[in-house]
Amino acid sequence: MEEAAKALCLGLTGNQAAWDAAAAALDTMPPPFEGDCWSATALEVLRPIAAVRQQKPGVSVKLAPRPGTACLPELTGLEDSEGNSPPFLVCPGQAIVLSGNITGLPTGTVRSVYVGATTAQVLQRQSLIDTNHPLEFHFLAPPLEAGQPTTAEVSIADADWPVSGSASLEYAPDQATCTPAPGTAP
Repeated sequence: MEEAAKALCLGLTGNQAAWDAAAAALDTMPPPFEGDCWSATALEVLRPIAAVRQQKPGVSVKLAPRPGTACLPELTGLEDSEGNSPPFLVCPGQAIVLSGNITGLPTGTVRSVYVGATTAQVLQRQSLIDTNHPLEFHFLAPPLEAGQPTTAEVSIADADWPVSGSASLEYAPDQATCTPAPGTAP
């Protein structure tokens, strides 16, 4: 879907060969997988444009941004830097990657998460494992405060759009067994 959408956009700006190839691909494209709202929204936008362009090949189409996001942003899980999903035992300073369709949001639009009763800054970096979504939002697990439960609920605290969903992580019960994260004091 992504390649067809890029080619159609090139076609709308004058590249007729890109348009012809993408329009043909769009006609035979299977429906998107359940839950793939990015592709569903792209089809919803591109198919009517392709139909109009087919009926009136010389028509000029002006591209304009739509307000908001194509899909409602949602946090659906957490991963470690290797792409493993919980249950893994988290140590303070460990990088935790946010998963869900928030991976498509622009840089800097998700700024912090709640981790239990604490707030942690969200950072963005090049993905170590995902080539489809090369940037990923992550945070460094804050220290586990004395007397706090080892299970912490994670949700978005500050972002440009409302982000639904949450996930939980489990801190290592004995924080003394944790290896200090690089750049932190032992």
